Parts: sequence; C-alpha cells; structure tokens
Amino acid sequence: MSFLPGLVETTAVTDLYVDTNEVHREKIPQGTIWKIKVPADSKMTINIVSGIAEIFGTELANNVEYSFSNWNFSIYAVEEVHLEWKGSDPHPIVEDEDLISNRTAKYIYNLHFSLDKMRSTSFEGPNILVIGNKGSGKTALCRTLSSYSIKFKAYSPMFVNLNPQEAVFSPPGCLSATPISDILDVELPIWGQSMTSGATALHTKQPILKLFGLEMIAENPQRYLQTMDSLASVINSRLEKDSLVQRSGCIIDTPPLGQLSDDLHELVHIIQKFRINFVVMLADVDNEEDTATLEKVTPLAKSLVGDFFVKIPRLCGVIPSDDVYMRSLQRSSIREYFYGNPGTALSPFSLSLDFEDLVIWEPKNVLSNGETAVENNEILNLSQVSISPSSVQHALICITHQDKHAKQEDVANAAILGFALITEVNEKRRKMRVLLPVPGNFPNNACILTSYRYLE
Repeated sequence: MSFLPGLVETTAVTDLYVDTNEVHREKIPQGTIWKIKVPADSKMTINIVSGIAEIFGTELANNVEYSFSNWNFSIYAVEEVHLEWKGSDPHPIVEDEDLISNRTAKYIYNLHFSLDKMRSTSFEGPNILVIGNKGSGKTALCRTLSSYSIKFKAYSPMFVNLNPQEAVFSPPGCLSATPISDILDVELPIWGQSMTSGATALHTKQPILKLFGLEMIAENPQRYLQTMDSLASVINSRLEKDSLVQRSGCIIDTPPLGQLSDDLHELVHIIQKFRINFVVMLADVDNEEDTATLEKVTPLAKSLVGDFFVKIPRLCGVIPSDDVYMRSLQRSSIREYFYGNPGTALSPFSLSLDFEDLVIWEPKNVLSNGETAVENNEILNLSQVSISPSSVQHALICITHQDKHAKQEDVANAAILGFALITEVNEKRRKMRVLLPVPGNFPNNACILTSYRYLE
C-alpha cells in the first residue's frame, strides 16, 4: 500500500505542525560561532542559561529572553554557553555551518587593542576605515569594534555608515553618523532605535543623517560625493567641539568595493574628507576576487595612510545575504520607523493632503537618464516630481528643513527634518494619504522622493 499517496512512512509530523513553544537546548563550545537565519515570517527567542555569549560584540545577559525576526546573525561563545531557544522555524541554522570555530576572533581582538592603545596615547582618536568586497563582514566588524570600545572605558566613538543601502538607526537611503555611548540592541539589525522611537528599554541614539535618496552609488556618483562631503563637514565640526568623541575616534563602514569606480577615486575622497589614519581591509588570499581587489587597493591605501593599512581575513561569522534579504531589511527599517517593533509599538498619524500641498523633488538618476558626463553640475541638482500614483504611491519621502518654495540647490543641501510615507494617491480627487511618525499638520517644507517603497 506504500505506493498510494499519503501512505509513505517518510511523512513527518513535524512538517505538518511546529510547536512554537517547544523549548530546544543547545550547547556552544568555547570559541565557537552558532550561525542562525531567522526568516521574515518566523520568530525565534533565545535565553542564555549559562556562559558568556556575544552577538557582534554585545554580550547577552543570562536568563533574559531575546526575540529575533528577519535577521541573519551569529552567536559567539566567549566561554562555553548553554542556551534555550524556541521558535516557529524548527531549524533556524545555516546548513552545514551551524557550529564553526571562530578563526578570526584573534584578529578582531588585536585590532580592538590597537585602537584602544591609540585612544589612550593621543587626544586624536583613530579614524578607522573598514573596506572589503560584498559579504566580507565589514558591517559586522564595525558593529563589534563599536561594542568593544565602550565595554570597559567611557569612550564614545562615532560610527559612520556610508552605504545608502544599509539602514542604521534610520530608514535606508541615508548616510549617517552616530555617537555610540551605550550598548547596541542585539535584537535589531538596524543596531537600535533613534530618538523618534519614544521611550525604549535601551538608550536611544541620535544619528546625523544626510539623504542620498538613491540605491546605488553609480546612479549618481557626484551626488553621493556631495552628500558625503556634507556629512564629513558636520562630523569634523563635532570632533573639534566634543573632546570625548574626538579621543574615541570614528569607525567608518563603506559600501562594497565593487560598487565604487574602477579607479577607486571615491575611496581616496573618503580617506581625505574624513581624515582617515587607519584602513582595514577584509580579504581572503584564496579568493580570486579579493586577491584582485587587494592588489589594486594596497598601493593606493599605503600611499595615503602608510603602514596603518592592515589586511585581515573575512570574518567567520558572516552569513552571505542576497538581494531578497537586503530588501526585507530595508522594509523592516521603514516599518519600524513608523510602527516601531514588538518591544516598542508606535502609533503613526495619517492625514489627507491636496496635490498642491506638496512640493516633491527627486534626485536625478544618471543610469536611467542615460547621462554619462559625471562632471556636469546639473546632475547634482534635483528634478521636480509630477505627482501621480505611478510616481509617488507607497513611496518614502524625506521632509527637509527648507521651505517648499526654496530653490532646488538649497533643497539638495538641506538638513533632514524627518520622513513620511505616501500610502494612497487619488488622481481624480487630487488627494493623497500621507503617514507621519507624529501627529500634527504636514510641515510647509520641501520634500525629496527616495527610491524606496513600502506597501502596508
């Protein structure tokens, strides 16, 4: 009878029903990494029973339940760890790589102690730039170094994110700088919550944001450099006025080197504008792509920072991410900006606006417009958007500090007031529904359209 459908002995009950309250136990040996993947439609809770465990440098408290969703991360056992976990996914691990030895921990420790020595011997802290190809572990290293820097001493390093696709304390599309003075939220891939989140269990951060608005640097490299210069100017001013941040230095995360131009002039620009005095490259000698990139980067970096150019292997705990995963993180960051997360629920405010109430500008996309003259100053300017369902519905827009009748040059360089989400556009009535993070009238300010969309 085994040939009849449904009567084979291999049918497993666990495939039909998963008990989300079932407690699983795991032992992680000392010096080992447990690599975990939690999909967007799943939830996982972890409780450390004994031992010292870290997620990207932030230690997990014992007998405290942590919740995770839509995040790929790694737990590192500083000493042998016994934990309990439960969730809707019966196998939240990376296949064949769930428990691996952390072979790169010594490089991170040596790097941290070197930076700590630089902080203790000079009033000018280390401005460290982390570079590498996609999936090398740049952001994980930056997060770990930021966590370690505040663990034993009262430092406050400035973390700088120069990758507009990454959402750190903000929605995607921004370049950001955030002083790190308290522990990071291990449950959130966006590092934690900003001042717009209201009352939170952990100390909120107040990032400095500059809007790029597009996804890829190649879509408008000149606007990217302009946005980066504006951010660097604010950071350098902060360093001059804040002795603690100045001594703590900066930890700067960059886009993958593959997104930069062939001559790497963006990299040179970053080193000069942010006064970089320490460059770390993540690369493996047995990786052909890394080897080719290393040969091109090494002489350039050494000519700018001398012997303060260091190469370390790709981090062991990194889980490769694809475009689908990156999109889900971007959507999560937009949702959390307006609605919060399970730990901190927010109530956004919806209001109706006429088409005439909004003036929306859009960064020019060089690739879509077929433009090639990168030196053309017009590329830096914005173009005004004709409001229609196809152009702005479900779009994330940035509200600037400039009046809506301001010139486009002033709007392009304006500071960010906040973000809004256009949820509905009625072309016949010339009305639209707009979601704001706080109640009140829509500001009489100019807005900039981003490339990011969110459908509720």
